[in-house]
Parts: sequence; structure tokens; C-alpha cells
Amino acid sequence: MKKKSILLTACFATVSISGSALAVQFPFLDAAYVQEIYTGPMVGGPGMAWTNAGAMLTRDGSNIYEYSLTQNAVHQGTNVHGFTTHAISGLNTSGYGMTNALDGFIYTTTSTGLQRFNPNSWASPAQSLGGTVGGQGYGIHAMADGRIAYVAGGGTNQVFIYDPVATTNTLIYTNPGLIDDIAVDPAGNIALAGQTAQNMIVISNTGTVLNNFVMAHFPDGLAFGDGVSANSIFSNNNDGTITRLTYGAGYSGTPVAFDIASGSQAYGDLAEVGPDCAFYVYQGENGGAHGSTPGVGTHWDNGVTNAEGSIIRIARKDGNCDFYHIDPVPEPGTFMAIGAGLAFLIRSRKRTNSSK
Repeated sequence: MKKKSILLTACFATVSISGSALAVQFPFLDAAYVQEIYTGPMVGGPGMAWTNAGAMLTRDGSNIYEYSLTQNAVHQGTNVHGFTTHAISGLNTSGYGMTNALDGFIYTTTSTGLQRFNPNSWASPAQSLGGTVGGQGYGIHAMADGRIAYVAGGGTNQVFIYDPVATTNTLIYTNPGLIDDIAVDPAGNIALAGQTAQNMIVISNTGTVLNNFVMAHFPDGLAFGDGVSANSIFSNNNDGTITRLTYGAGYSGTPVAFDIASGSQAYGDLAEVGPDCAFYVYQGENGGAHGSTPGVGTHWDNGVTNAEGSIIRIARKDGNCDFYHIDPVPEPGTFMAIGAGLAFLIRSRKRTNSSK
């Protein structure tokens, strides 16, 4: 199994830790960025989403963990954000990936198809979305037009787009090998982490291949760049590195690859961009797979390195945004009302460089 179930106590902070030194998960980090451990030992899978209040969420089967907005726990000498547990009735126990959608729901991948739940009403049962396709539950991402792109199929190599308004599910692309995480840019182009061929694929939202680049690392958790890093893709790699790929116009040509972080030796898995425009990357132990080091998960503040997984927050020192993110609307239902109003709401909620 590629993904592992690991312990997690989390940490969602947009402020620096006062009075304590930050652990160095990545011995090398580009000088433009800062890093901090956001969670304690990880519980469940590496997928992430957020509440409208800015609290990070992770998932372990039918449980959703909501992390404190402040550091309220200590693990291995590290100030972390503890979590509370929400049991979601009807939520499938399989799958990892989650995404905040523009209709206010959180969508998640499972072995039987897509489900969604309401982060504003934890007592509401999860909804199964008919006509969607199951898989191993990895990559899923909301699009700026309100649709949901996700990876599924028996080989986890098919890309589908689900429309929550029309309730249609469309296969747009089939890859020769397994696809892990995905990301979506403002125009709806989709980046795919190719695990079988160790490649980064960029397709349009109709499935046209725009670029296919073989990487020096196995890519996993993805984010499109924003601001000064527009036209770039960031990848949290399996061997404890993070790569920025900078493309030509329209993702043309051979991208320039630069490792903005390296040396963690841990297994890099799914990643997501938070509402604070920071890049949250999972780091854990996975038996030495794809260049990671057996037994290495997290480098804690007290100097201990062990197999425990965690989520690391990476942000620019200057406070600018390097990572593209779409904010959800406040309540499920407000987005679903009418077709024309739908498009206006999408445009009004999209994050722009001028707002950062």
C-alpha cells in the first residue's frame, strides 16, 4: 500500500511560534520561505481541507479531525495544534483526498465514488453522489467554475469532472499509469502526479495534454503557483524534496525544475494550499518507498526523528502568496441556487493576486 495510516495531532497556525525554536523538517529550504511543523503525530490519511473559520481538517475513515486555530498541545517538544473529532454518519471509511468546493461542501474520494459533507453541520450525514466512480481515494480538487476534478478507476488512472449542478460525471483523460494527487489552476488546467512513470502531466479541462515532463523525483502532493510563481507547479515528492517546475506560456516547453526544499528523507504525500495561502505538505514514513528513508517520518523540536507522520506548513517570508487557492462560500446551498448567479459567485470568490 502506498498510503499509510499514521498518527496525527495537528497544527494550523499562520503566526510564528513564540518562545521556541522551529524544527527543521527540511534541512534545505529556499531562503524565500519559512517552515514549521503544523501537526503532532498524524491520525489517518494525508488529505486536507479547511473550515470557513480557517481550521484545518483531516480525515480518518468516517472521522473528520478539526485542528485548533491556536497551538494548544505539545508533542516531542514541539508546539502543535490539537484536534477535536467529528464522526460523520454515512461517510465511507475508504479514501484520503478532500477538497473545499465552491458550493460550501467538502468533497472526498472513496472506493465507491464521491461523497460530500457539510463542515458547518457536523451532525448532517455524508451524501453519496450517484454516477461518480470509485478508486483508491487520492487526488481531488475543486475547480474555479464550481466543478470537481478527481482521479478514480480501477487503476487510479482516470480523470473525471463532476458537475454538482448538472449532476453529471465526465471522463476526460486516461493515463497509462497511476495518478496520485492533482491540482487545478484558475483557468481549469489540471496537473497530475504520475506515479508509474515519475512524471508531471498537465492537461486542459477537456483532457488535452499540454505537457508531460519526466521528473528527477516521484511527484505526489501538488499545487499550482500564484503571484511571483504563476505558471509554476509545486510538488511534494516521495523522497523528502519539494520541487517547483516553472513553465513557458500555456505550460509549453521543458519546465525549469528547482528543489525549493530537500533533505527531509521522509515520504512526501498529499498536499494542499490553505486559506492563508501557505503550502501544507504531508511528511511520513513509508518503508523506504520511492527514495524515502525507512524509519524517517518527522524531525521534532526536541531533536528526535521517528516514523511519525506530520503536516508541515511552508509559506513565503514576505507574506506574499506563491500558491493558488480558491475560497469556499460560507454555507452549502448558497452556491447551488441559480445558473447565472452561480458564475457570478464563482468569480467573486476567486482569490486574486491583488487580495494577497
